[in-house]
Amino acid sequence: MRRILALFGAVLVLVLAGCADPSDGDGSAPDPIDGTRALRVGAFDFPESALLAELYAQSLEANGIAVRRVGAAAPREVLGPAVEQGQVDLLPEYLGTAASFFGLDRVETGHPSVEDLRNVLEFRGLTALEPAPAENVNVFVALAESGLGPSLSALADDAPNLRFGGTAECPHRPLCLAGLERTYGLEFAAFVPQSSLPITAEALRRDEIDIGLMFSTDAALTPEFMVLDDDQGLQPSENVVPVIRLDALERWGESAVRDALDAVSRALDTESLRALNRRVAGGEPTEVVAEDWLTSVGIGEVD
Repeated sequence: MRRILALFGAVLVLVLAGCADPSDGDGSAPDPIDGTRALRVGAFDFPESALLAELYAQSLEANGIAVRRVGAAAPREVLGPAVEQGQVDLLPEYLGTAASFFGLDRVETGHPSVEDLRNVLEFRGLTALEPAPAENVNVFVALAESGLGPSLSALADDAPNLRFGGTAECPHRPLCLAGLERTYGLEFAAFVPQSSLPITAEALRRDEIDIGLMFSTDAALTPEFMVLDDDQGLQPSENVVPVIRLDALERWGESAVRDALDAVSRALDTESLRALNRRVAGGEPTEVVAEDWLTSVGIGEVD
């Protein structure tokens, strides 16, 4: 798998380089406005990341900063090195996962802060700007009418009679079933693999499972489900946070870039992000959903 990802990364770098104007000495396309290259915004290979990248991109544009969207969406194992190597300038990230990916030992630090993330990014030529209240974290849910909960600790007596639904990898992951057993002592009667979050939601509705793994910003997480309180803090903070190259801040003006990106972060909470994801899942174009929300929170007119 590592060899495949490395090969994919090499291909992505070639694709990104191939998109550049060969006359531009630093290997990126010139901005038609002033002849300098545009700030390159990347996204991971799932819809929420593309949406976050579009929110950042449009806010930057509304603040007069030329942007180029990197079209080759890819997993973190590819785009993480790409931003380090200067093929991408800006990525929408998640605090805890990014800190772990870039080298923070979660066992030693517990739940990482944005300062912890900045510390591991700095020597890579990167930094993290202001995190948003919006957080995409593992959540464990039951039907609101089930009478279970309201916390994970409260499941201790019921768990041996309950069916748990989650991704195929969940039983072995420290933030999923393995963590529920270690932190809460929960051992369920059965594990039922689920192929997607919408299917997990349907399995709960059809009484095929009692507890399901979902994500806090997912469109499938509707009011009919109750999120069980992670009262012993199994999950790390996963606030949305822009990770950007330090030389990009310098090149486009730290104040201007920070103002544009911090405006998005300050306004974006979990409920809002879930609602935006729901619109995208319903078939609305990502750029339209992003523009509507930016306008609604007064971040600026987008040309």
